[in-house]
Amino acid sequence: MTRILSVDGISVMFGGHIAVNKVSLQIPRGSVTGLIGPNGAGKTTLFNVVSGLLKPVKGSVYFDEKRITELPPFKRARIGLGRTFQRLELFNSLSVYDNIRVSVEIKMQWSGITTSSVFDITEELERVIEITGLDKVRNRMVSEIPTGQARLVELARSLTLSPKLLLLDEPASGLNEEETNHLGSVIRKLPEAGISIFLVEHDMSLVMSTCDLVHVLDFGSLIAQGTPEEIQEHEAVLEAYLGTDYS
Repeated sequence: MTRILSVDGISVMFGGHIAVNKVSLQIPRGSVTGLIGPNGAGKTTLFNVVSGLLKPVKGSVYFDEKRITELPPFKRARIGLGRTFQRLELFNSLSVYDNIRVSVEIKMQWSGITTSSVFDITEELERVIEITGLDKVRNRMVSEIPTGQARLVELARSLTLSPKLLLLDEPASGLNEEETNHLGSVIRKLPEAGISIFLVEHDMSLVMSTCDLVHVLDFGSLIAQGTPEEIQEHEAVLEAYLGTDYS
């Protein structure tokens, strides 16, 4: 399996504090890959480096076999590197449908299309609404829907930009068990649509049931990587994060 993303020797410092320490990892194309670890382990910092919001003091980031370490975030998005954030960034005064439509229109502008037919926009909207299962709430105001569905709206907005790799930063935050299970089923469909996933998450049931591979950070260093089954039995991971009762 080829890789969609490679992180090579990434280090990040804040003052004298090492937030990420010489981390190297790869994300296989067509996979759902998880990144877990305690609070403050460096997970979001690493995501910020990959998405271009932070520059590392050392190391390189490669996307689709091309070095993108100095590329600004908007250019990374244009070449297919997408991201969601922990905090929902939606237009509460707009409907679900119109929230997604805004992102479709941004995509059209990025593509250099100044005049698009209603059919073109509608086709893209229907595609992401079907993937995320938002059809029943498409006409409801975002302010009226549960957090789980709002998370799916944010995911749908990201999908309109046709990412090759999508970074999901704690997508299950604030969700109940039923909403989390539905989110997991949606995430598992994305590789079939040509979208690889890199996922930061604290909900271990979601990680272990959804991910093909899992990387583990602790105090900024990568301490383990493997399948969910291997990670659940890894002594250093149990000690640092999961707990000895987990296995």
